[in-house]
Amino acid sequence: MVKKKNSKNIPLPILIMICAVLLFAIYTSISTLALAIWGESVMGTVDSYQSRLDDTDAGANRSRTVSKGYWFMANGKEYRGYVIYSSDEAWPSLDEGETRSERIRYLDLFPYINKPASLCEFDEMGEGAIIYHIFAPIGCLLLLLLVTRTARRGEKKKTAERKLAAPQIIEVRSDTDGRLFR
Repeated sequence: MVKKKNSKNIPLPILIMICAVLLFAIYTSISTLALAIWGESVMGTVDSYQSRLDDTDAGANRSRTVSKGYWFMANGKEYRGYVIYSSDEAWPSLDEGETRSERIRYLDLFPYINKPASLCEFDEMGEGAIIYHIFAPIGCLLLLLLVTRTARRGEKKKTAERKLAAPQIIEVRSDTDGRLFR
């Protein structure tokens, strides 16, 4: 019976998913900090709003899932955005054609990076969120380095095993008196 060899390598699709999630977490935290520091504010229009009650026993700002669709004007052009977040916010849902005004923050150099002001202003976020957005990119970067290093180590082991499995050529010669040397 042939024994199946256990591979300790991370499968490529799993590795790609892990890296994508970690990169997205880094992007989210860095963009939130950039909007808080360098973002411009403008009045935008919320044109879609849903608030779903998830857990009545949840902690503060965790009982509902809120989703908003909005648009705003920046540099003479219209930009659209959409966010989903946890909150205790419970506005009535918008009817067809109904809108609400809300402040939106965006980066002047790249307005496609934008969020409602309530999600990215230091005054509204609180100390815990500020600390989280500072340390989350650092932690995700360390995890990303750990995952890629683990994947490369498994790759190095494979190449080392291939080199060991390669046939070795041994030179055999005979001397004039009939003895063999290796």
